[in-house]
Amino acid sequence: MSYPSHLTSLTRLRFFAAIWVVVYHWREPWTVDVDSLTQLFAMGRFGVDLFFILSGFVLTHVYAEAREQGRFSFGRFLIARFARIWPLHIAVIGLLACVGLVASVVGVPFDRELFNVSDLPANILMVHAWGFVPEVSWNGPSWSISAEWFAYLAFPAYLMASIALRRRPWLLLLISIALFFILDRVHLWMFAETLPMATERFGVIRIIPEFLMGVALYRLGQSHTLPPAFARLSLALVLVIYFLAAHIGVDDRLVALLGAPMIFLLAELDRHAGETKSGLFVYLGDISYTIYMIHVPFFMVAFNLLQDVLGVLDQAMPTLVFVSLGTVMIGASAVSHELFEKPARQLIRKVGDHWIGAG
Repeated sequence: MSYPSHLTSLTRLRFFAAIWVVVYHWREPWTVDVDSLTQLFAMGRFGVDLFFILSGFVLTHVYAEAREQGRFSFGRFLIARFARIWPLHIAVIGLLACVGLVASVVGVPFDRELFNVSDLPANILMVHAWGFVPEVSWNGPSWSISAEWFAYLAFPAYLMASIALRRRPWLLLLISIALFFILDRVHLWMFAETLPMATERFGVIRIIPEFLMGVALYRLGQSHTLPPAFARLSLALVLVIYFLAAHIGVDDRLVALLGAPMIFLLAELDRHAGETKSGLFVYLGDISYTIYMIHVPFFMVAFNLLQDVLGVLDQAMPTLVFVSLGTVMIGASAVSHELFEKPARQLIRKVGDHWIGAG
């Protein structure tokens, strides 16, 4: 039984992974006093590992067959991926430049080092997490977009590996895990931090094994099918392990790798469900990239407005305010997705495809 063309459970997962990251970044002034939730939210940075593994899985799902049949166009692939991530990335940088200018004019304090002009070229070219920018600058979460861009450029190599080992997916998966721990040692040697801590300085090495892991999981799913009851039970177990990990101090490398079985099991459930109807959480998954890209600038502006301009907040943020800001941010993401992100993506793909066709 093959996978359906649309893996709706994985689309929903994108939304929950994005919200996990959002709460991780927003949690510091939140007055929530529930220890179990606080610990789980502190793990939100692992939402990025979910995204990286998920990217490898989904892109292999979309393009592997075309590559095997000689129909894959790397040029069109790059245009499609560039159109997917670059317009919003640049728009957010432009928005932040305007925010910094307005803040300096009205006298609202802000960290000027976050708006370092010398970091702009690397940010614009989406190579800032390749070792070119040592600290967070401009839109911090965009480091992962820089890492994704690297994986897109290297995608033919990933496809070659998936084709060469398509009959031995377990070997490909073991290679990806071995590569994860090898690069973990490299990152420990370079920065005295584990691989899941790789972000702005050299986050590109974090995606290399995790994207490959997604590729391997897709190949594994092509040759092995799990009974739906077993898949559901296993998924519940993975979720329990996530909750336990928040309390017993599981090594962060193992927590990062938990995304692999979760993605595989959700895809299995989609396989058995077949083509399913879309719904609210599928749509929220569709706009998850916008949520991810604007959540830090949105919070920076909203919190400073409430605290420094209106004076209605001190250093603490009540849960009602936190949830209200989150709801408004999701609404703003939907508007941005519909009015800017989708039209810009379609325009770039149209121009790019015409340019390739004319060439």
